[in-house]
Amino acid sequence: MTPVHPTSRRQRPERSAAMRPVALAFFLLPALLLGSPGADASSFRSGGVDYVSLEDCAARLGMRLERSIPPTSVMLKDGAQPVARFADRSRETDIKGLRVFFGDPVLEHRGTFYLSRTDFDARLLPRLRPELCASPPRRPHVVAVDPGHGGLDHGTENRSLGTMEKTYTLDVALRLKKLLEAAGYAVVMTRETDVDVPKQIRTEIANQASADLFVSIHFNSLYPNTKTTGVEVLSFPPRSQRSTNSWSPGEKDDSEAREAPVNDFNAWNSVLASALHRRLLDSLHTGDRGEKFEHLGVLRMLKCPGVLVESAFLSSDAEAARLATPAYRDQIAAAILGGIQDYSDIVVRLRAQPGAAPAGTPALVPAPGPSAGAPQRSQPTRPGSVP
Repeated sequence: MTPVHPTSRRQRPERSAAMRPVALAFFLLPALLLGSPGADASSFRSGGVDYVSLEDCAARLGMRLERSIPPTSVMLKDGAQPVARFADRSRETDIKGLRVFFGDPVLEHRGTFYLSRTDFDARLLPRLRPELCASPPRRPHVVAVDPGHGGLDHGTENRSLGTMEKTYTLDVALRLKKLLEAAGYAVVMTRETDVDVPKQIRTEIANQASADLFVSIHFNSLYPNTKTTGVEVLSFPPRSQRSTNSWSPGEKDDSEAREAPVNDFNAWNSVLASALHRRLLDSLHTGDRGEKFEHLGVLRMLKCPGVLVESAFLSSDAEAARLATPAYRDQIAAAILGGIQDYSDIVVRLRAQPGAAPAGTPALVPAPGPSAGAPQRSQPTRPGSVP
C-alpha cells in the first residue's frame, strides 16, 4: 500500500483569488447581515468571528490604509512603501512580498474593511511589529529538527525518477544539523536513520529536550499535476480557525474549540514561519505557495514555536531533479539555517529591550515610536544563560 503523505489533505491547488470571493459570498452574506458594527465602527462580529477595522489595525501598526482601485481592496502602507493588500472576502494577502493565508476572510462592511482579531494578533502583528506581541519566547539554543516520514512510510515519491520523500527529508535534516552545530546551536533529531517515528513521539523528543524551536522538513506533491513548484510553510491554526484547505469546495470545517499546547506560541509560530519562508524563497528562487494553516499532529503538542516546511515538489520532475543534487539540498539546509538565525535575531532583540511587553499584553495597543535598526547577528546561548 502506498503510504499516505501527512499533508495529503493539501494535495490540490488553491482556488484562484478571482473565484474565491464568489464562492465565499454564498456563505458570508447571511453572516454579514447578522453582524453589525453598531455605534462602534472599529469592530463587529460576523458568523461568530470578532473583526476589527483595518483602519484601527493600521493605526496600531503606525501605518496607514489607502483605498485601491477597484475599491474592493485596500493597501496597507508604511509611509509610501506598500506593505500588504487586503481584498474583500479573500483570505489571501501579500505581506512584504510573501504570500500569506489568513484563517478568516477579510470583510468589507458599509465602506470599512475588517480583519479578524485572531488574524491580526496571530498573523499580521507578529510579521510587522513583533515588539507589540506578548513577551518573546526563550532565546533559541536547542533546535529540534524533524525529518518527515521514514521506514515503511516513504512519504510522497517521484514516479519517473524513483525518488522518495523520506530519503531527502533525512538528508537535508542531517545537513542542517551540521550547519546548526557549527553555528553554536544544540540539535535534537527526531530520527537519524531510516525508521518510522510516530508523530506524537517526535513531539515528545522535542519537548523532553526542552527545544526552543521545532522545524519539520517535508517535500510536497500534487500528482497528477507535475507542473507546480514552490515553497510552502505550515503552522498550526489558532483556536477556532480552520485549516487553509478546509475552505476548499467539499471540505468540512475542521476548526477546533480547544487550544492545543502549540497555540501558546501562535505569534511566534508566525515569526518563525515568516523568517523561514523568506529565506527559502530568496535562496531557491522558486514559486511561492504561501504560509498556510493545518492541524498537523507533529506540531499540536509542542511546547515551543514550531512549523513544517515543504521546500520543493517531488511531483515536479524539474524540481525533483534539482532536489536530487547534493548542492540543492545544501542550499535548502543553508536557507533553513538562515531563517532560524533571523528568527533568533528577532527574539534576542526583543528580549534585550527594556520594558518588553509581559505575557498576556493585548495586541491592540497604541503603537510605540519607530523601532531601532537591525542588530548584529546574535549567537545562540547556552543553557542557564537565557535572560
